[in-house]
Amino acid sequence: MDPRVEQYIASAKAGLTNVHKSLKSNPTHWRSCTSAVKTSISYVDHSRIMYDPRRIEERVWILNEVQYFAYFDPDSGGVPEVTAWCEREWNRVLTTDPSHVVALTGLGSAWLSKAQYLLARIHREEKACRDIDDASAERRLHTADYVEARAMLQPAVDFFARAVENARNQGRLTGPLLEKMAEASMSLGNVSSSKAARKYFKEALLALQDATAIGYLLPRHMQQWLRETERYA
Repeated sequence: MDPRVEQYIASAKAGLTNVHKSLKSNPTHWRSCTSAVKTSISYVDHSRIMYDPRRIEERVWILNEVQYFAYFDPDSGGVPEVTAWCEREWNRVLTTDPSHVVALTGLGSAWLSKAQYLLARIHREEKACRDIDDASAERRLHTADYVEARAMLQPAVDFFARAVENARNQGRLTGPLLEKMAEASMSLGNVSSSKAARKYFKEALLALQDATAIGYLLPRHMQQWLRETERYA
């Protein structure tokens, strides 16, 4: 092994570990970590570890840490140059192993996180206009925020579905993954037409039922959604 390469990798890991600690201890100043994250990415790129199929687990750790920062503030929509790097590198993992559950989950999480600021804006608008008729509600589905939200949430649902399928096949299915699958499906259903929404809510229902079946304790709001949906299903 080239000592310079290993030093780049070690420096990147140390930098990302420090960023994670900083975000935990001082979350309101998350933007101050941008330079450190970009420096770590530069070290990673110089090392060329992301091209080494023998070091996928290290690559995945790096990607999870960088993406943790990239979408730390959900209302920001992410840090564009950092999110783009993550997406590119997750896809590079999948070129080596198309069934890599963590990479598929990482891409699903990226698309779901990317949609959060739009979902928050839609929620505020809907809260301010509760008393609207069906025709107005239908027209609203064709406005820019709804169209863009669906364009981001559909890949999220697709990647999570692939992650769930492969995790199930590999005997590695977990509650948190099923919860994320349900969250993405519910979010997509909430910005879709009634007809399309039924399909996504059904997918969310099945994911939550599977999570419960393997003993996973759902968050309270999802427990409530599951009880109410099962009652009327």
